[in-house]
Amino acid sequence: MFDNAFARGLLRSVMVIVALSTSASAQIKPPIAPNPIEVDHYVHLPAFTVSNQNSTIHLFSLEAYRCEFLYLNDQLRRIDLKGRPVSTDGWTHNIAEAEWPFLSFAYLGYAAANLAVYDPVMIDMYRGEMRWLIDALQTPRMSGFVTPHFGEPFGPDMHVAVFVHGHFLNLALRYREIFGDKQYDPLIHQIAAALVKSYSGTNGPVLPSYRDMWWLTDNFPAMSALARYDRIFGRDTSAARTLFLTALKRYYLDKSTGLSDTYINAQSHVPLQGSRGISVMYGLHFLKDFDPSFANVQYQLATHCFVKTLFGVAAVREFPEGVEPAQDIDSGPLVFGFGPSASGFAIAAAAVNGDTNTAWNLLEATALIGLPELRNEGLHYDAMPTVGQTVILFGKSELLKSEIPPHQRP
Repeated sequence: MFDNAFARGLLRSVMVIVALSTSASAQIKPPIAPNPIEVDHYVHLPAFTVSNQNSTIHLFSLEAYRCEFLYLNDQLRRIDLKGRPVSTDGWTHNIAEAEWPFLSFAYLGYAAANLAVYDPVMIDMYRGEMRWLIDALQTPRMSGFVTPHFGEPFGPDMHVAVFVHGHFLNLALRYREIFGDKQYDPLIHQIAAALVKSYSGTNGPVLPSYRDMWWLTDNFPAMSALARYDRIFGRDTSAARTLFLTALKRYYLDKSTGLSDTYINAQSHVPLQGSRGISVMYGLHFLKDFDPSFANVQYQLATHCFVKTLFGVAAVREFPEGVEPAQDIDSGPLVFGFGPSASGFAIAAAAVNGDTNTAWNLLEATALIGLPELRNEGLHYDAMPTVGQTVILFGKSELLKSEIPPHQRP
């Protein structure tokens, strides 16, 4: 998920990590929480700050997260939504050009949903951004990359594409849950019904990411969305989840790690690639929503298998120890087997699954090697592509929940 800019930044930064790790500073209406977090009161790892010519802010504060949100908003709005769809084979051609913008839109929306609850001072901005993101994802420019594989993903003749519809439904439902706005309800019902039909039909119980390509954890956002759908609308789509989970646990757990396989042949029930850091951590963003006990087991196995230290800071392996590492477009550049994509996705995985210590240890590493820069009102990380920063901002927004006592959470 991280491009060559990250590779250059990471390799430069490896040379200074040890020195930086000893430094004191990196220098670099809706259901609102009953006691909203005040900007001045939410600061973590206070030694890490970032400055411009006018001000200095704490890197892990609501003020910084707002600045990140503004920067990411600006980056995404530079995409021409009237442009042509990106063509991809789903394997090696144009993966970054097709999937990364789509994921950036989805994850910025997930972050906005959390921030709308825990940072209500800016709620109008988050509400407007979520509407814009939901509308944008329906354009051919953003989701049309799946059309050659399945057919049009939106419109009266909608064809199910689990990668697109899982994230879209998740985002639309989070918006519905937070703001109570019913404008997307017909589309929500249409997609939920289509997913249930597909999971229960000949294409199920594991749906392909692309034609004849089954990336297993691409199904997790859809499963999560259906569970959320049931909670919001009082429906029961549990049969589809039972079919999927039964197949997953029967056929697609890596025998050496016990974790979800990455790539499979769902027609012959054959795993083709075992567990990997990026796919496992990505799936753990959603697994807790539809099977909490299984998520707890998977998360414990994942941290044991993948979360280690590199040069004294927390990092996540892309492959289990003993497996020959082979970097690709998803892993990003590997350094001694550790992957920036897996490490970035692991922040949200840890936060979602209640492991705040691991999440903060990994975030400290982003402060050390991410090269944060404050320009005007926007905060960005020079060593991360946009998609990486949106995923990590979602993880930060999940950590906000730990600041509210459980009995006071919405």
